[in-house]
Amino acid sequence: MNTKSKEPAENHRHVEKVLRESEDKYRTLFETTGTATIIIEEDTTISLANKEFENLSGYAKEEIEGKKSWTDFVAHKDKLVKMKDYHYTRRTDTDAAPRNYEYKFIDRHGTVKDMFATVAMIPGTRRSVGSFLDITELKQAERAIRESEQRFRDLVQNSLTGIFIVQNDQIIYMNPEQERLFGPLPRSFKLTDFEGLQQDDVEKVRQNYQKMLSGEILTLDMDFRLYLPGKKDSKLDMKWVHCRASTIEYQGEKAILVNMMDITRAKELEHLLRIQDKMTSLGRVAAGIAHEIRNPLSGINIYLDTLEKIYDNAENLEKVKGILAHLQSASTKIESVIRRVMDFSKPSEPKLVFTDINQPIEDAIGLCSVTLRKSGIKIEKNLSEDLQPLYADPNLLEEVILNLITNASEAMKNMDGEKKIEVSSFMEDNSIILKISDSGPGVPWAYIDKIFDPFYTTKSESTGIGLSLCHRIITDHGGSLGISKSKWGGAEFVIEIPIKKHPGIGY
Repeated sequence: MNTKSKEPAENHRHVEKVLRESEDKYRTLFETTGTATIIIEEDTTISLANKEFENLSGYAKEEIEGKKSWTDFVAHKDKLVKMKDYHYTRRTDTDAAPRNYEYKFIDRHGTVKDMFATVAMIPGTRRSVGSFLDITELKQAERAIRESEQRFRDLVQNSLTGIFIVQNDQIIYMNPEQERLFGPLPRSFKLTDFEGLQQDDVEKVRQNYQKMLSGEILTLDMDFRLYLPGKKDSKLDMKWVHCRASTIEYQGEKAILVNMMDITRAKELEHLLRIQDKMTSLGRVAAGIAHEIRNPLSGINIYLDTLEKIYDNAENLEKVKGILAHLQSASTKIESVIRRVMDFSKPSEPKLVFTDINQPIEDAIGLCSVTLRKSGIKIEKNLSEDLQPLYADPNLLEEVILNLITNASEAMKNMDGEKKIEVSSFMEDNSIILKISDSGPGVPWAYIDKIFDPFYTTKSESTGIGLSLCHRIITDHGGSLGISKSKWGGAEFVIEIPIKKHPGIGY
C-alpha cells in the first residue's frame, strides 16, 4: 500500500483522538465543577445538564436535556420577562445583558429557592452556559440578621433609657430618648468636659471615666447630677442621672456604650423617705430629748426663783453673777440639744469631707443615750483611737448608726433579761470596720436576704426604708453593710468602708 495514501487517514484519526480527549476533558470539568451547570440553546432549550443541576432541579438528565427550557425553573413570572430579555439581548450584544443576577428557582417538587445565576455566551456559537448557586440558606441568614438588627434597633430607638456610643471622643450614635431627656449632646464629647455636670460630681466622674479609658474597669455604674444645656440657674433645672457605661467593640474598634436614666423623681422620693425615716427615728428618741431639755429648764426656773427672792430682799448683787452663769450654762445645754436635733433632721446635700469616723458614732450615741437608759438598755463603746480619717459624709454616717442602734433597741423593747448594745470601730486591711451588736433575738435566717430590700419590713409602724437607705449610704461610700450573729446571739451589723485618698464612686 502506498504510504502517502495512509497519511490522511492517520491525520484524521489523530484529530478525532484529540477532539475526543478535549471533549472528555471539558465534559469532566462540566460534570465535576461543583456548581449546577447547563448549556442553553438559542430557543431556551437546555441541551446539556450536569449532575449538580439534576440534584438542584429534581429531574434526571433524560427529562431535562432537549425537553426542558430554563424558563421552566423560574418561579416568578415578572422576573421571567426580564430574564428572557437578557437571553436574547446577549446573543446580539454580549455585554448588553448582565452576567450575574439573582432570582427565584422552582424545582420539580414546587420548592422555591433563592438562586445566584452566572450566564455567558460560548464564543463562536449561539449557545450560552449557565451556572447556578443555591443561596437559599445565605438569604435566610441575611434575612434573619436583618430582622434581628431591626428588632434590636426598634428596642434601642424606643427604649426608655437614653443610649449613646462614644468612640474616639466622638458621639457616633444617640437614640431619641437620650436627646429627649438631656438635649442634643455635642458630637465631640468627653464626659469630663461636659459643662452641665454639677460641680460637686466632676471629680468623681472624671476619675471613673479615666479608669474606663485606661481599661482599669470595663463596666461602671454611678449616679451624678447634671444641668440641661444652657440651664444652670435653678435647682429645678438639675437632673439626677443613673449612668451605666460599658466598654464594647463597635465596628472593629473600642468604644464606650453609655446608658443614662433620669432618676430625679426617684431621688426626690428617696429624699422624702429619708426625711420621714429621720423623723421616725427622732420620734423614738423624743422622750430622751425631752428629758435632756427638762433638766436644764428646771434648773433655769429654780435660778429665776432665787433671783426674784434676791431682788425682793435687796440682797447682795454679787450672788446674781453666779446665778446668771448657771442660767447661761443651762441655756447652752438646751441650745446644744436643739441644734443636734435640727442638724440631724434637716434635709441636706451629701458632702464628702475628711472625717474622723468616731465623731458621728459619738453624736449618734449622744442623741439616743437617754432613751436607751430609760429603756434599760446598756450601751457600750469600744472605739479605736488610732483610726485614719477618710472621705465621708458625717451626717449620713450618723444617720446610719442611729438607725441601727434604734432598730436594736426596738428589737429588745419587750425582751426580758439583760439588754446590751455594743458599738465598736477598728482598722482591718486598709478599711475601717464598724460593728453594732445587740443581745436581742436576732434576725431570722429566712429574712436575712430581704432586710435590705426597700419597703420590706416586719413592723406595722415602719416604712421599711431605713435599712435600705443605710445600705445605699454605705454602698455609695464605696463600702459594704452586712449582718451576722452577735456574741450574745442577737444581731450584729458590720460596716466596712475602705480608706481612699480621694472620693471615688459614691456621693
